[in-house]
Amino acid sequence: MMEVLTPTARIQLSEMFFAVFYFHSSEYLLAIAFHGRPNVALGSLLISQNYIIVMIFSLVEYLIEVLFPQLKEHWWISYFGLVMVVDGEIVRKIAIITAGTAFTT
Repeated sequence: MMEVLTPTARIQLSEMFFAVFYFHSSEYLLAIAFHGRPNVALGSLLISQNYIIVMIFSLVEYLIEVLFPQLKEHWWISYFGLVMVVDGEIVRKIAIITAGTAFTT
């Protein structure tokens, strides 16, 4: 039987969960900073039915990669992906800060 949570898979799953947590928490905090707590609802976390579907597909992708473990063993690809996610979020946050109260999800 294949081991689903290899050391590499654990690192990469933790990177994915870190990226998702970073995105949602920073979006929520910036919304509060610019629009005030009374004007920000949990919908500001940007979690919708479509988002849940996408997350399910990401887990399906993970399971496919378990069947083909050689796809997950390239550390530099994983770290490069994480850097791209964080860089993209930094650019988005700068855009939110620049737009200020004119920015809505």
